[in-house]
Amino acid sequence: MADVPYDSCNYSDFWIGREYENQSEKIAISQFLNKITYRDSIIDIGGGFGRLSSLYAPIFQKCLVVDPSESLLAEAQKSLKSLKNLKFLKSNSEKLPNDQFEVALLVRVVHHLPDPLPTFKEVYRVLHPEGCFILEFANKNHFLSVLRSLSLGNLSYLNDLNPVDIRSEQAKKEGKIIFLNHHPKKIQQQLRESGFKIIDRLSVSNFRHPLIKWLIPEKILLFFENLLQKPLSYLNFGPSIFLLCQKQRSNLTI
Repeated sequence: MADVPYDSCNYSDFWIGREYENQSEKIAISQFLNKITYRDSIIDIGGGFGRLSSLYAPIFQKCLVVDPSESLLAEAQKSLKSLKNLKFLKSNSEKLPNDQFEVALLVRVVHHLPDPLPTFKEVYRVLHPEGCFILEFANKNHFLSVLRSLSLGNLSYLNDLNPVDIRSEQAKKEGKIIFLNHHPKKIQQQLRESGFKIIDRLSVSNFRHPLIKWLIPEKILLFFENLLQKPLSYLNFGPSIFLLCQKQRSNLTI
């Protein structure tokens, strides 16, 4: 997970003014959860203050939230104490518990990982045979980014598989938490190398541009978000890509 966890900031405050993004992600996760028939155990890796717990806690018997931040886990324990099937563990994404789970959730974590491969392999280890993995990553090749790069004459951008650090130069100098956009092709390669088969994909937060959010009511944006997440995924259109993966019986590259 991140070298510097979210203990130094109030991550729940980050979501103020980002309800469209929050609901867009919940739409995607709900669509994937509806495709999963087994509902015994789930691990939410990097689950923080439990933002997504309301989606899975009512339908899974055993839920574990894992995060490296003590402050976020303490906030989750306080606000979600009524959910008796929800447990918490301080750890990072490269050192998960020895228990096995039917479903793993990894949302808004990969953008802190220069190399997600060790985390993908660790997720593979803790999943039951044919278990499901719901992954989100920040998309390097989203529509506006590609348009911007092509307008600057950077024709190699589309095929450069290296992640791009989107922090400002000042943020880099201050050593603020790393934030990387990853190439979809590279993420897919690493998932296959880890032993996962990709069975579905969605493009998420497709209309999160500040001007669009200011001009168009949230209800209308979410209506079209729900309608277009699947078709836009074929274009890697949005700033976030969600993948539904399944663990294969062998972790050989497929």
